[in-house]
Amino acid sequence: MGSRFRYVRHALVLGAIAASLSAAAASAQDAPAKQRISSDALRERVLSRPQGVAVPVEITKQGDRAVLQTADGAVPVANPDVISQQVRQMPVQAVISDAPGEAVQVQDVQLQASKNWNDRSPAWRAKYRNVDVAQQRLDAVAERALAPDASEADLRQLKQATDVAQQQVVAAYKTLPEGDRSEQRALVEQHAELRRLEKSLYGRDDRYPPQTYERIYANSRGAFALRSRNEDKPRCSAVLIGERLALTNNHCIFEEAPDEFEAMFDYEDDLAGNQLPRKTFPVNAIRLTDEDERGKLDFVLLELGANETGALPGALYPVQCLSTARVLRDEPLYVVGYPLGEPRTVHDNTFVYFPFRLSEDEYIELKLLVSAEFDSIAAEEQSYREGKLKEFVDSYQRREDGDAPYYEYISVRFGQQPTIGVDSDTYRGNSGSPVYHRRSHAVVGLLFDGQEDLSQPWAPGWRSHEAVLPIAKVIERLDAAAPEWRSDPRVCVQPGT
Repeated sequence: MGSRFRYVRHALVLGAIAASLSAAAASAQDAPAKQRISSDALRERVLSRPQGVAVPVEITKQGDRAVLQTADGAVPVANPDVISQQVRQMPVQAVISDAPGEAVQVQDVQLQASKNWNDRSPAWRAKYRNVDVAQQRLDAVAERALAPDASEADLRQLKQATDVAQQQVVAAYKTLPEGDRSEQRALVEQHAELRRLEKSLYGRDDRYPPQTYERIYANSRGAFALRSRNEDKPRCSAVLIGERLALTNNHCIFEEAPDEFEAMFDYEDDLAGNQLPRKTFPVNAIRLTDEDERGKLDFVLLELGANETGALPGALYPVQCLSTARVLRDEPLYVVGYPLGEPRTVHDNTFVYFPFRLSEDEYIELKLLVSAEFDSIAAEEQSYREGKLKEFVDSYQRREDGDAPYYEYISVRFGQQPTIGVDSDTYRGNSGSPVYHRRSHAVVGLLFDGQEDLSQPWAPGWRSHEAVLPIAKVIERLDAAAPEWRSDPRVCVQPGT
């Protein structure tokens, strides 16, 4: 499994560093490269047109200062009162001219999403009347929200108008024939700009109360390392779900017998790097190893035995609750496991990119976002020929449910497994790791596959993401093939919505 940052954070070194990276990573992910020129390139364009040059930029307020964000820093704005105090990294089109020192003068600020739409011909815009009406409404609201004396209420109206404009683009995209690629691409590009605007308004909320970290630590003690007695380091990760029951991936087991494994708890270092005392429990049985019995899903049910003192693991360590709740795009998660066989690690700052189950409108919006990963219609068409975009279409399988069809992510790339696609800095050895929802703190999946462990970084998206087996599908299969699993006195299942 791969990692965006290619490092291992030791157990429970959570918090501020990971949180501060989140908003920057999300913003970089959504911003097309053409929007972030260097500071030198920006100055060259300004100097070539002293009277002013129209430039797509990202503008933000930092206290009383206004700056233009560039690929390598920020350029100060000489007239900071040109925009609202509320503005943060907003993608706009503005006329930039020279000013004393290192600063620039900014005029005629308008949303980049508005500029893109209004540059199209009236006849073209008329074909998408509902989008055009929503976009004109957005223009009117933005004029007020960008004004120097704008209020929080003006910004809330801008957020609402942006949401409505995105919804209308999704609705328009649904009406287009599958082969009408040029029209689809135009709507993809408009949606991408609205998405960038939405991100500048909403951001990604990765703020949590301090007690959250106490809860994460408590939950982390319910994860354990699965070690083959013939190997020095743990092979995989696993999670305790009952007094004696646990889950891990089937691919961690190979053809080995239960007595060849042990469950190792407290395989962890303290903050000074000192090893904690470890406790081990035997694996008495491995259930659902037959492919048909487990519905071809990559999991097995472990039955653990008592340790040398006669204690069962559920008597000493916290049993983890499972949740069948549907997870949505951009929802926060965390993963607990043993990357590369090293001590227990919390992989914080994990987010959902590709939910397992989507409504029809959610699917269309996700398809727009995936299409926007390719920066032109030519790149998009090439990606389809090479299989990446086709892989997305083939992986999200349509299901009929009366008048409310939906889609499920059955991954072509990851062995036809039901999948939640996530962005997480995990590695080989994290297979079987419990994946928790950051707000409910219940297990929503098991990590089972992802990117190769390479030295170069990768940008999260359809082409690169980690794969999580939805716990709801695991529970469904357990109930069908081994219903007695619920008789364990400590089993906890939270119903989904």
